[in-house]
Amino acid sequence: MTSPDAALAARPEACSACGGGLDTLGRCTKCGAVFGEAYRCPLCQALSDVEPNASLYFSCRACGGPRIPPDGTPISEPEVTLLRNARSEQLRAGAFKAGAGFAAASGVLSLLVTTVVLLATAPALFAKVAAFIGCLVPFALAFFALSRSRAHEKQLDAALHGAWLLAASRTVSQGGPITSALLAKKLRIDEARAEFLLAEVSVQDLIAAAPAELPARVRVTELAAPDELGLEAEQRAPAGTRKP
Repeated sequence: MTSPDAALAARPEACSACGGGLDTLGRCTKCGAVFGEAYRCPLCQALSDVEPNASLYFSCRACGGPRIPPDGTPISEPEVTLLRNARSEQLRAGAFKAGAGFAAASGVLSLLVTTVVLLATAPALFAKVAAFIGCLVPFALAFFALSRSRAHEKQLDAALHGAWLLAASRTVSQGGPITSALLAKKLRIDEARAEFLLAEVSVQDLIAAAPAELPARVRVTELAAPDELGLEAEQRAPAGTRKP
């Protein structure tokens, strides 16, 4: 897909690449080139379209970072912050995953070399055990790196979910009735996920509309037996009013 240079940020009347017409957001309906600030990537600042991504939902065609498809309204600063956090977690997860693969490959290679050397030299039992224990070090490093990669992937998912939730809230706040089908069309997601985002936005709106001061919590204790309740009430009564 063709993307114009940053100098073409101001949306022209027609596509400068092929002369085709542009849609309402500034995307050429003929060659797919994008124009205007709606397609400005908040991460790399390049004018680029988005593309589906298996782990990020949508990614930038220029830098590969997480993106939210433009819907005609400017992206908010909290969304940009969450997308940047998601990009950082994406890079960290990828680095740890690559390190885990390298450590695992090194472990396999060292295990093969150690096996060949031990078969050729036939050392003492202690030396064999020590050599094989040394071969386990790369595998331990690989396991550690893989666990760190999964931890960063969880943080990546959390940041992405927050960014998409803010995007859904921004779309809803434009005014007018909005359904899950309309939200799915605007954000280019499936209707089931759009319905889930709408439900979360509704819950957040209810929490925000709640009074600032909530009544004090009532501590709920385990109910006692009826005879125990009667005995406790009798003990608390004044001495002159107790039953004989």
